Order: sequence, then structure tokens, then C-alpha cells
Amino acid sequence: MAKQERRHFDKGARVWVHCYENLKNVAHWHFENELVVCQTGTAKLMIDGYFYGIEKGECAFFRAESVHSISAAPGSRLAVAQFENVLSPISCLKKPIFKDQYNAGPRLSALYRESQKKAPFYIEKMNATITSLLVDIFRGEEHSVGHYHLQPIIARYKQLLEKMEAHCDEFTFCDAAPFMNMSKAYFSRYFKQMTGLTFSQYSNVLRIDRAVNLLSQNPDIKMTSLMAECGFNTLRNFNRVFKNITGYPPTQLPAGFYLNCRTLLNEKSTFDPTLASSIVLTE
Repeated sequence: MAKQERRHFDKGARVWVHCYENLKNVAHWHFENELVVCQTGTAKLMIDGYFYGIEKGECAFFRAESVHSISAAPGSRLAVAQFENVLSPISCLKKPIFKDQYNAGPRLSALYRESQKKAPFYIEKMNATITSLLVDIFRGEEHSVGHYHLQPIIARYKQLLEKMEAHCDEFTFCDAAPFMNMSKAYFSRYFKQMTGLTFSQYSNVLRIDRAVNLLSQNPDIKMTSLMAECGFNTLRNFNRVFKNITGYPPTQLPAGFYLNCRTLLNEKSTFDPTLASSIVLTE
């Protein structure tokens, strides 16, 4: 969901890269920096509450720990790389959107091929490629040195997401609005703008995500106990929401089922993780 994202990096690698068509995700953050290159089409981006657009031949840079989301137009292709800090001293771009004057698209595609083929010394090749690319970008774009300090409202928003995840069984809309020091009406609009989901939709996904994890740990758990641990008041409502989000009744969930909590299916922000709108490209 819109929480901390953790990517699996190959051992020794300082970069992870994938190419997508129709990439959509809800607000999230991670400790790595991220570079996005628009190879075809267009995409809308949110970075720390500010909204941008990119088109073919443009790049976006998400600094570590920024809250961000991506919504690509149908048929658009994006290359995405996440990477540890490879520059010293630590720096960030003053403008997150810039023209690709650095051959970034082909270089990320080459990085992806290295990650898939795993030829001898591919880790060294990947690390050298991302370092060289970032040096070129930071030499060519205006940047600042030092750690970036989040706006107070964004820092508070990240705390809210963490609190919602930890206490999804009991944390309510009436708790969230005062936590953000906002009126209920303003908070409702702000939350939908940031995540692409209503507070209720977001809470339900967190609760069902917890239910899926509990079921994987204890397949014989009683449904009434599972319902209560995930914050639902009636078994009927729990069963309805569970099936809407996973596509299965809780008693028929396939073994090894994984709830992809960051899949956003369409421009109206409806959520159904059983259908994939984001296509991972292999070439």
C-alpha cells in the first residue's frame, strides 16, 4: 500500500531496474532514490504533495524518502530504477523533472538486460552504469548538497501511513483527521489526492492485507477471530470486502496468495488487485 516499499536487490548490487507499460501505483516511499524515464507516452506524478507531468524524452528523480506516486497514460512505457546513494556527498536535484540529455532511457534498458542475463561481473557492470549515469545527470542539472528535509505536512502524512498500517484494526477517519490537524472535509480531499483512494478504501486494503498474512500463518484460524483481528464488526461485511479486494472468499484463498497492495487499476482509482494494469516488460 502507500507505505514503505522494499525492493529485493541482487547481492552486492546498488541498483534495481524494471521497465513497465501502463504503470500505476499509489503513494509510497522508500529509502532508495528513484529515476523514472518516460520512453513513450505520458505520465502524471505526485512528489511530496506536488503534481507534475512527464512525456517522452523526459525524466523524473524521486529523492530517498519522498512520498510519490505514478500514473502513466494507457500505452505509455516507463523505465524505473531504484538505487542507493552512489554520489558523495549526498545530493538532490532542485527540479525533479528534466529532459533526457543523458541517454538515460537506453542506459536503464541496458541495466535491465544485465540484471536479467547475469553474465559474469554483471553486479560490477550495473553499479558502474548507474554511477556513471548519475554523475552525468548531476553534472548537467542544478542540484543541492546535503540531506533533504521533508515539509512538516509530508512528514506528518508519512507518520499517518505508518500509524494506519500498525493499527488498521482500530484507527478510524475520526482519528486520522485530527492527527493531521485538518478538518474532516479537507482531510478527505487531501487523502484522496495523495493516495488515489478514499480513507475507507485504503483502510479496507490494509485490513485485508493483514487478513491475508494471518491466514498464511494460520490457515485454520476461525473466521470470527480473523474478522475481529482485522477490525471488522460483522462477518458478512468482512467476507464481502475480502472477496472484493482479493477475488476470493477468505475460506477459499489459494495457498501462497500475495496481495499486491500498490496496483491501481484505472483513472477513477478503483482498486482490484486481482487484475494487473501495470505490465512488466521483458525487453
